Formats: sequence, structure tokens, C-alpha cells
Amino acid sequence: MTVAELIQELEYMDPNAEVRFASQPNWPFEYDIRSVTPEVSTKTSIDPVVYLEEGRQIGYLPAEAKDELGW
Repeated sequence: MTVAELIQELEYMDPNAEVRFASQPNWPFEYDIRSVTPEVSTKTSIDPVVYLEEGRQIGYLPAEAKDELGW
């Protein structure tokens, strides 16, 4: 996913909604996002990359979110 695609996906979302990260389909947890960081220029990457840093574990992913993700 590119930054432009992510922005397009979020365009119609409530701008006050909290952003969380879903992880581990077999043991689904949710995390907040600690930071957004652009990749530091390296010789190993040709394309730019943006990293979303995993924050604190909030708890188990709600069943509704798990179902929406198809997990």
C-alpha cells in the first residue's frame, strides 16, 4: 500500500477516530500507533518507505474487526 492509497482509504473516515493496528490473524491483537517515520535513505531500498511503529498492545482485536478483516 502506498501513502496515496492509505490517504484515499482514510479520506471518508472520521478525522477524530483513533487509528489502531491489527496484528496476528491466528491470535488477533490490536495496538495503537506510536509514530510514523519515513525511511532513512539506505542503499538497500530503491523506493521510499514509511513505517508505522507499533505502540502499546491495547488488547484482543474485537470480533467485528476480525470478521471485517476476514480473519
